[in-house]
Amino acid sequence: MRAHGIRQKRIAARSPRSFASFASYILASFCPLYCWSTDRALKKPTLPAVNAQELISLTDLPMSLPIVIADDSLLARKVLTKALPPDWDVDVSYATNGREALGLYREGKASVMFLDLTMPDMTGYQVLEALQHEDLNTFVIVVSADVQPMAQARVRTLGAAAFIAKPVTPEAVLPILKEYGLYV
Repeated sequence: MRAHGIRQKRIAARSPRSFASFASYILASFCPLYCWSTDRALKKPTLPAVNAQELISLTDLPMSLPIVIADDSLLARKVLTKALPPDWDVDVSYATNGREALGLYREGKASVMFLDLTMPDMTGYQVLEALQHEDLNTFVIVVSADVQPMAQARVRTLGAAAFIAKPVTPEAVLPILKEYGLYV
């Protein structure tokens, strides 16, 4: 009998006395932003003071501009990469054909696309048509050795913003980037 009475006292000591204390117990158990005080009331923990100038907003963080260089020639990809401004904060991805370029675009890696016209599997013209047909939005700069006026007119009709003749030089790339506000 006596053991039974002790057990009842222990249970009574552990059980909440009211709904308010039960709710406080639950909040303190499951909410890490609150802590349990000695008088069994919830109180917010004190946080250290933060200087507003020390905070960095997410918009102030530098973000690299994702670009794709699509060309089947390794040498052409390297030359184009070296023609980009050295202090331009970009994240460069490479594609050896049009399908890879579209895949990289769909992965979010092509805010700007440097696109060759003559590639195996899917040409630059076909990429431009796919971008136009699917209403995809990227800034396309065509880089090609085909400098015929008809080719340039066709790529502009398909949505290319600019045309650069090969071999690519920094002097040819920089004015286009500045004109469209891609590089300041």
